[in-house]
This record gives sequence, structure tokens and C-alpha cells, in this order.
Amino acid sequence: MNAPAPERRPSDASPSDGRGSGAPAAGRHPDERHPDEGYVSERVDYVDPRDRVVVQGGRAAGPPVGLLRRYAATVCTDHAGRVLLYRRTASAPAYPDHYDVLVGGAVRSGEEYRTAALRELREELGWERAPGLTEAYRIRVDDPHGACFLTVHRWVADRAPRPDPDEIAWCGFVAPLAVLTGGYTPLVPAGAEAVRRLFPG
Repeated sequence: MNAPAPERRPSDASPSDGRGSGAPAAGRHPDERHPDEGYVSERVDYVDPRDRVVVQGGRAAGPPVGLLRRYAATVCTDHAGRVLLYRRTASAPAYPDHYDVLVGGAVRSGEEYRTAALRELREELGWERAPGLTEAYRIRVDDPHGACFLTVHRWVADRAPRPDPDEIAWCGFVAPLAVLTGGYTPLVPAGAEAVRRLFPG
């Protein structure tokens, strides 16, 4: 199926706020308001193949040869066991207009994976706190910007999200199986892998 517009959710997905046809928007985090300023100036840790910090540098410059970035993400579910699925905006620097279940981004210099995951939930979905957030797994993956370590967390949402419209075009809770079989294409590969790992069968 074609990607639904934010105001026209797929028939098998519940609106993320439980009331309307899409979640209300939240303002962007100040550090992310201007991509040309935030992304270029953002500093991250670059690590060796054992995930040990070697050097810090600008995110836009890319990792030195042989080193990797770190990414932290969270798969969110509701109390009914449905997973939060969202569609990236057309202007997203990686996988534009793709569906995904991984809410996250780059780990900044000096951050732990968990701290980065909490920050991304706040910036992208307006969740100031995520009690009970747990790490699910950590893997090495390749993304459009090169090899990285990805740490995936899980969290059961206890309130409606307030998605940042500059990051998220649409979001809603859907059955895990529907993410893979319900026509939500294109789907970010790492997100599809997360669904297979966390919701087997």
C-alpha cells in the first residue's frame, strides 16, 4: 500500500493519541531545530570494532577509517502489545519516506546508549520520561552513513506521543505482524529486523 498521509491513517492502525486521525505535533528540540546547524556541529564518539571509544569528532565529517558510529533506538509498544510504527518525512537524511519502528539516532559524545535513547524519545515523540526502558540487544549494522553499533531498547508507552512533524510524518500503533505483512513499504531494514527479533512468531 502507499504510505498514508498523516491525516489518513491505515485502516489497521490505531491513531497514536487514541482520539484523532494522527498524533498532535510537538516542537523540535532546540539542538535539532536547524539541520544545517545542529547536524554539522553535533559531536559524536567514534569507536573501534569492540565498541570502545577511540576519538570524538563532528558527526557530519563521518568516522575515521576503521572506526564506527554509535546509534541508540527504542521499540515502543502499548499495553495491548501493539508496536509504534511511524513514517519518516520526505526530507529525512536517511531512508526518507520509509516506515520504521526504531525511534532513535546518533549517540552524542559522552552519552551512554540509554541516555541517547531517552533523549531521542523526548525529541522525536515528546516523551520526557520512559520508566522501565530496557536494553533488548546490541548489534553491528551498516546504514547509509557507514558501519555502526546499534543498541535497541524496549519500552511500553504509558501515554500518547507528541511527534515532531519535522521528523515524523505519521505514527500509530499496529500489530507486530502487520508491520511485516500489512503493506507498510518501504520499511527500514533495521526496523524490520527489530520486529523479527522482538516479536517472533
